[in-house]
Amino acid sequence: MGYGRRRYGSAEEFLGAHASAWVAELHQVLAELLDRARTVLSIGSGECEHELPFVLDGYQILATDLVESAQETQRLFPVLRFSRFDVFHPAPIGRFDDVLVTGLDFYFSDREFAILLCNIRSLLNPGGRLIFTLRYRDNLGTWLIDRLGIPLCCVLLRGIDRVTKQTSVHMLKPHGFRRSLTEIRQAAMAAGFRIGRIRHAGFGVELTRIYLHRLPALYRLAAAIDRRLHVFNNATVFELLT
Repeated sequence: MGYGRRRYGSAEEFLGAHASAWVAELHQVLAELLDRARTVLSIGSGECEHELPFVLDGYQILATDLVESAQETQRLFPVLRFSRFDVFHPAPIGRFDDVLVTGLDFYFSDREFAILLCNIRSLLNPGGRLIFTLRYRDNLGTWLIDRLGIPLCCVLLRGIDRVTKQTSVHMLKPHGFRRSLTEIRQAAMAAGFRIGRIRHAGFGVELTRIYLHRLPALYRLAAAIDRRLHVFNNATVFELLT
């Protein structure tokens, strides 16, 4: 992901680099679910681009990651609290009212994912919650993107390169493990959680993986439709209750 290697000239440059529309949509959803009065442990924080707006707004968030990925963010925003933390081999870090996860689901097998959820539950105070973001959904639309859309785009792009006699670098690939909403619900309940609120963000973002954003008018229409369909969004946020 490049975490820990990027450098930013100023706080404004950092915020601008993380100011995409889908991040703003996710922030709106998290603002509905998070509570300023509750302590929050964030796992897999990366550069802390999702946590930072809440920290600046006075939320009690400890950001963590497996690697030291937030040194640059802390340099620019000293108020940010960050600790290295491995949720699969957790050292003592305390208990929290809530745990926040904004993007880990696609890294792990079903067995690893089950361990992840159980370990997170052990970090929660009584009445605690896991605010969990499913980043890459498994449904018919995303299946078509992975199995048909991306291969067809690769063929088309190679053809364009041959015609223009250029060699371009194209980043088109499926992501890791995809899970359906049903699979997330089942895994959460197996780990002892109850399902609370479910919210959506990042409408139409999956369609950027087949370059639909290169056709702005069509992409805006598709994103507007997806606000109702919730098929091609790249963030579905679960409130999981203990």
